[in-house]
This record gives sequence, C-alpha cells and structure tokens, in this order.
Amino acid sequence: MKRFALLLLAGVLVLVVAPVRSVVPRPPANHVDELPLWSGVGEAESPQSMLDLASSVNGPVTEAQVKRASAQAAALPEAKSTRWQFVGPTNVGGRVIDVAVDPTTTPSTVFAAVSSGGGIMKSTDGGVTFTPSYPDDFTQSMGALARGSDGTLYAGTGEGSNPSGGGSTFMGDGIYRSTDDGDTWEFSGLPDSGAFGRIVVNPDNPKEVWAAASGSLTWVSSQRGLYHSLDGGKTWDLALSGPGDHTGAVDIALEPGNPHVILASLWDRYRNNGSFYYGGSGSGLYRSTDDGKTWTRQDNSNINGATCSWDKTKTGLNASDDLGHIGMAFAPSDPNRAYLVFATSNGPDKGYYVSNDAGQTWTCGAGEPGSTTGGYEWVFSRLWVDPANRDHVFEANVSLKVSSNAGATWSNSNGPHSDMHAMAWDPQTPGLVYLGSDGGVYRSPASGNSGTWTHAASEPWVQPYHISVSQQDPKRLAIGLQDNGSVRSWTSGVEPTDPTQWNSYGGGDGFQVQIDPTNQLRHYQCSQPTPPRISCGRRVDAAATGSTTSTSSNFTTPAWPSNTRVEVAMPMVLDPADPNYVYVAGTSIARSGDGVVNAWTIISPPIPDDPASLPGVVPDPEINRDTYYANEFGAVTAIAPAKTTGTSTTPASTIYAGTDTGLLWKTTNATAATGSDVHWTRLGAGVLPNTWVTSITVDPTNADHVYASFSSYKEGDRAANVWETTDGGTTWRNISSDLPNAPIWRVLYDQSNGVLYVAHNLGVFVSSDDGGHWYKISQGMPNAPILDLGLSADHSQLFAANYGRGVYELPLTESTGGGAGGTVPATLALTLGTPASFGAFAPGVAKDYNTSTTADVLSTAGDAALSVTDPSGVAPGHLVNGSFSLPQALQAQASSPGAGPGSAFAPLGADPITLLTWSAPISHDQVTIGFRQSIGASDALRTGSYGKTLTFTLSTTTP
Repeated sequence: MKRFALLLLAGVLVLVVAPVRSVVPRPPANHVDELPLWSGVGEAESPQSMLDLASSVNGPVTEAQVKRASAQAAALPEAKSTRWQFVGPTNVGGRVIDVAVDPTTTPSTVFAAVSSGGGIMKSTDGGVTFTPSYPDDFTQSMGALARGSDGTLYAGTGEGSNPSGGGSTFMGDGIYRSTDDGDTWEFSGLPDSGAFGRIVVNPDNPKEVWAAASGSLTWVSSQRGLYHSLDGGKTWDLALSGPGDHTGAVDIALEPGNPHVILASLWDRYRNNGSFYYGGSGSGLYRSTDDGKTWTRQDNSNINGATCSWDKTKTGLNASDDLGHIGMAFAPSDPNRAYLVFATSNGPDKGYYVSNDAGQTWTCGAGEPGSTTGGYEWVFSRLWVDPANRDHVFEANVSLKVSSNAGATWSNSNGPHSDMHAMAWDPQTPGLVYLGSDGGVYRSPASGNSGTWTHAASEPWVQPYHISVSQQDPKRLAIGLQDNGSVRSWTSGVEPTDPTQWNSYGGGDGFQVQIDPTNQLRHYQCSQPTPPRISCGRRVDAAATGSTTSTSSNFTTPAWPSNTRVEVAMPMVLDPADPNYVYVAGTSIARSGDGVVNAWTIISPPIPDDPASLPGVVPDPEINRDTYYANEFGAVTAIAPAKTTGTSTTPASTIYAGTDTGLLWKTTNATAATGSDVHWTRLGAGVLPNTWVTSITVDPTNADHVYASFSSYKEGDRAANVWETTDGGTTWRNISSDLPNAPIWRVLYDQSNGVLYVAHNLGVFVSSDDGGHWYKISQGMPNAPILDLGLSADHSQLFAANYGRGVYELPLTESTGGGAGGTVPATLALTLGTPASFGAFAPGVAKDYNTSTTADVLSTAGDAALSVTDPSGVAPGHLVNGSFSLPQALQAQASSPGAGPGSAFAPLGADPITLLTWSAPISHDQVTIGFRQSIGASDALRTGSYGKTLTFTLSTTTP
C-alpha cells in the first residue's frame, strides 16, 4: 500500500510520495468442486446451528439440514491467509450458563460454560483470569457443565434452559467429556439431543451421570428426555421422557446422601419464526426413589394447602398449557429440605414451594421471589442452597434473589450483572461462591451476601451482534452485545491503546452500532426496542484526543402507529452519501432530518398487516402473543441506501429494503417532497427465496449493482442464500455456489478489490470471482456464528463479530522486506513519479483544471489492481483549506500500456475506487494518473492553500 499527500498551495497541487515497500497478500487455495458428505454422527468438528427466528423461517429446521451444512463447510477449501487474531474485549464478559469447581488445586480451579458460542473457560487463579479450555473447532454453544469426584468434566452443548425471547438461541450436538482438567475433550454421546439443561454426577459414584436433554427448540430431536449413564458417559440410556415432539428434560436434583431419590423436570417448549411457546401439557415435575427405574409425576395432590396466590390459573403442578420451566434444589445440609420454582408459559412466576420430606409434598412459600406481572422466569427457574444453611436460598432472576428464611421474604444480592444462570460453592473454602450471569463470572467470599461480589478481571468472551469500524482509525471499534449494551474500544478524548479494554456507551441488549464514516467522533447505538418505541442514541466526542467531554442525544420514536412491529435487532443505518441522515425501521422506514435524531419522515406505508406495507400481512401462527415480546416479527430487517444517488449534502434517492417476511423492495424517489409520495417496487417475486432478508449491500459506485443475503436452513444441497443483481433488481443471479446451506448474516463487498466476504452461521467465507467459488477463512477463528463484518478504510484489515468469543481481526496484507540477496515470494511495487501541479484557480470562472503524474508498477501476481481513496474524516474527496472545502469533488483516472485506458474520470471519496487492473504479471508499467478539479462560476473559493491526503493501494487476490 502506497500513500501520497495532495497539497494545494496557491493553486498548485503537489504530490508527495511515500517510501516504497513490497506487499504480499495471501492467496485463496485451489477450489475443490466435489464435496464429500459429512459422516460420523457427533464428530467433534460439527458446528452448532444458530436456531433463532431467522434460521427457521419457512418451516422447522431438521437435523439432516444442519449436518449437511456442516459437511459442506468442512469440505470447502481453506483460503491461504494469515490467522485471525483475537482483539477483545476481555473486561466485559457474557452469558455464563453453568459453573464447576475443582477443589483439588490451590486455589480451586474454576470452569465456566459460556452459553452462546463461548465454549468452556478455565481459571487457575480462583476466578480472576479465564482462558479458553475447549477446542476452537468443537461446538461452542453450551447448556450444562458438571464435574465428577474423579475429576471428569462433562459439557452438554446447546442452550436448553434459557431460550431467547427475541434474540438468538444456539443448539448443540451432544455431550463432551474431559479427563485431564479440560486440556483435551472427547465426544461422549447423544448427538441429536439439541440442547441440555443440566448435568449431574452422583457424588458417591463418579461413573453415574444424569443428563437433562432438552431437545432442539425447533426441530424434532430424537434424543430428548432424561438420560442416564453408569459408565462415565460411554453409553447412555433414556430414563424419563415426556409426551409430544417438543418435550425434553431441563433440570435434575439428587437427594444428598441418598442419590437414588431424584427430582427431575420436563419442559414442553417450541418456537417458530415469529412466535414461541414456552410451556405446555408436557411440562411436569417427576420423582423417583429407585435411581430412576420408575417415576411418579407430581401434581396438585402433592401440594399441601392451596397453590401459590400468584398462580393466576391455579393449575399449579397439574398438566396444563400454563405450566412452563421448572427448577428445583435440595439443601446439602438437610436432605429432607427441597425447593421448587416454576414459571408460566410466558414469563411471570407461577409457583415457589418448599418441601420438608425430600420432595414428596410441597407447601407454597410465604414469599414470591420474582414477578407476577412481568419477568422472564422461563429463562431462569433455577435455585441454589447454601451448603452450610438450609434456609439460605438463592433464586435466579434478572437480579439475584436471596432469602435467609427459606423464602418467607426475599431481597436482592446486589453487585453482579443482571440475569443469573449458575452458582457453585467452593468445597475448599467455606463461604466462597461463584456466580454465572449474563455479565460473566463473579465471586463472593461471604456466602453471596449483597455487595460482596467481585467480577472476574479477564473474560475473553462476549456475544456481539454488530460491529462498526472507524474509517479514520481502525483501532476504534464499536460492537452491540447481548445484554451488555453497546461498547467501544476507546474513551472520549483518549486514543485506544489496549484493544482488550472497552467501555460502555449504551445499555440493554446492544444491537446496531454505527461510527460515522466521515467523522469518527460521532457514533450511534441501539438497544432492543419495546414496540412501537425504539431505543437508540448518538454520542459525539469533543475530540479524538485532548478533551474528554462528549454529548449524547436520544432518538425519538417516529410517529408511526402504536401497533407498529419492530424487529428486536432493528436496523439503524447512516446514509452513505450524507451520514447526517439516519434510517430506522419497523413496519415502515423512517429517515431523520439533517443532523438530528428527533425529527423523522416516514417513507414507506406504516400500517401493520397492510398488504401495501413492506412486510405485508403476517400469518396468524407467527404473531407472538407473549406479553413482553409481542410485535417483534413482521418488520423491515435491512435498509440499504445507494450512495451514488445522493450527495455530500443530500441523502440517497434510491433505497433497497428487506423484511423478515422474505420480501425485497426498492424505491428510486426516497427524497420525494412528502414521505407518502415515495413509491416502492417489490423485487424478485417468484425468484428470490421467500426467507428472512438479513443484509443488502449496494455497490458504492453503482446503484444498480446489489447483493442480498437470506437466512434459514432450506431443503436441497445448495439452498439460495446470496443473490446479485446488476440491473437494479430487474433480474437476479444466485451466487451461493458452494457456500454451506445455512443462514448468512452479512455480505461485505470490497469493491475496489472485487472481493466478497460473508458472515455465516459456520464462519467467514470469501470469494474473489463474484461468487463463482467460495473459500473458508477459519484459521484462528473459534467455531461460532459470525453475525457481522467490517473493513478498515484501506481494506487491509477485516474484522469479524464472533457471537460467543468477541471481535477478531484478519490482516489482509502483510509487509516483507526486500534487498540484495533477499527473496520475496510475491511482490507488488508502486513508485510515483515527479510531482504535478494545477494552475492557479480563477474565482468566479467555470473551468475544469487538469494535471497528472506518473507511477511505475511492478507486479509478480496473477492479477493486480490500483485503487485510490480519501481516508480523511473531513469532506472526503474534496480538497480542503482549513474549515473550507471545494464544492466539487476531486476526480481521478489512470491509464498505462499494460493495463489500457482504464475508466473515465471518477470522483474521489471515502470508499476506494479502482483506477486500473492487470490480469497478468507486469514489470515497470508506466502509469499516467490524471486529476481533474472542476470549479463552477458560483463556487466560493477561500484565499490560501487547499490540500488532502490520499491513499493509493496496489493489491492482488492471486499473488
């Protein structure tokens, strides 16, 4: 990559050349046309499937579809590239679903199961610092973790006890075990279990293991229910199953001192692409007194007295559609004391009960730990008892609930991040307890008392939905995180120095984030909406360095109807031509005013279920009746303004949009006088897949050249996922080619180099021939879904949002030295000639000013491209003089004997434009680079010098 500065001094353009260096990009591997089928159920390298709403559009996902996609991903050739490098953050943390403690070391070794794509983490310093302790290429989604007294660890993959309300739920591919403290793992069994809610090892016999297989959230798993192993996980037998296709086991508890007495719960749960059902007649509490040989389902006849007063249906433990997630626990210090908590099918608490006869009978507790009018008990329903005090009880909830009197009264144990999932007491140190929440791992030396919790210092896992990369400084990154808000890699006024340390600038569940591509001081974030209300904000730092002040502005909600549907990851997009304009969407799309986020113009039909609206009519079975997650399906999911149809002071007139109902739209008059005058045309009817539109990417140089990606597993060996149009949507071409048949979340187009990247359920894939062939880029990347991608301004760094392990960076070029006697395996050399100059600009006179310089190009690659970009944050593409800039953009073109005439003059900007391409090696090709500056008669010119720094890049895809 070569840089030179353009300095206009008294009308003279001076080209200052930077030192020459050789650049060696990494090439893709040879393509393999024949793909072998994946064989061997339960193979360790089988990736998990991301089974959220989008994945299951148009019907349930099947195990066969997931296996086929995994086989396709494994068979694709690997692109030759540098390894992905972990960036961060490590000071935030993410959802921990289970915790296990090894008390044989000093301090005790702590293991954490990170639910959504984070694998197993290990701490050898008492929960202060964690490092990965699980193979990167194994399924990373976790649901349960347990340790036997012989040191064997059991990890159940797939989130069984905490399905999402509006976000994502990840399934797994069985149980894995480790006999060497987590250093190595092997497959143990139950490959079609989908997910696990709990694993328990008999404390008296480490070979006896119980596993609560919850089953897939969408497909019909063949292995769901309570499984039992008597040989340390070598073989498994089904001990308890429930009715129906969607009932699985979720929790199990063994009576202390008498592990043949068992409490187990089954949970009837399911979701489709628009709605979920987290309760049903298959849910129930079961008890066995003979080590699981026989079971008795408990009902209200096992309840002493009345059901809990907050049980609105009064159905208690009886089979009903209102019975949801059930959790229970024995008191280690008193085997007769047991506790029970369970939810309704849509969130509020349904019951909290206490037993003094080892779970034979139950009495409603005097206090209600959660909420009867709100809450998300189906995510929690878990209890823990202090091993030293039978009355000291903890209940998982948004806050950690604690009672010192067996649940007669409850309070919060303050300190940890919200949403509790796991707790484990350290047998080696009395009073020391570890907690897993959506914020990571916490520890308390005081039996979990309020205010005594300390957060782990280093946790290399988070769950990012979206990423944005500063186009002035690639060290400045922003991501939106599951339940950890929106975080950034810098502090206002301070340059980022440690990429692992990030700080928050938005709360809730962070989703869309944006850094203004023309001004990195201005950045945006959105958290989950509460339809019709949106929750987004803008922050503007006073300076990149120096002043640490910043100002914040909250978005107002557009004046759309009160029943507007807004997708949980609502799109929020900056106009690529004029980033002062912002777009948000629900049933309809709204555009902000110039530079404001509190005035909106609705530019598409706003009425939900109106056939004229962009999402159209939502089928009744896909309308979520849940109290807290209603109206989050049936909305716009992707907005893509075409940059070339706007200017630096006006937004784009052409916009493409997609919906979760599988519809793709286009308007060419988005800037009409009134929003109601904007006309939309549906694209690709009968051609494009009718599935969730996950991303739309418009060529920054051509409004008619568009890529669209679609989610969901589909039937057939090659499902349509990525499509391209070159005529504005009149015709479409499927460029999925040999991509794995699974959801795609983002298409990123490096236009200047002609390279496509996709963020995929099964990793990152790249194509340099417009989708003709795809290659995987997996070295160094943990096996978790990639939900978003971003490029640095000079296109030398690719960033990925790994949903489970955080942000990763892939260097796309590397520099090597060259000298006497040295060997360079591939060389690109760019040398600029003598400076050129414009004549003096004449104010008030319309004229085109032309000048040129030369360059020498040497390439040993199979192809090469010369591109130019303006990476500055001030008036990109325009010469500037202090706070003034020329109204019309600087233009450039190039030609050479080896490459030919090149393209016509094109305006420069923040995005690279390709000037010349070579299809073969070239030696000292003499390039002429022309510049043109148009001055209008009415253009105001300021006395003084105009200048700008440009970046020229010589690159290749086939060194």
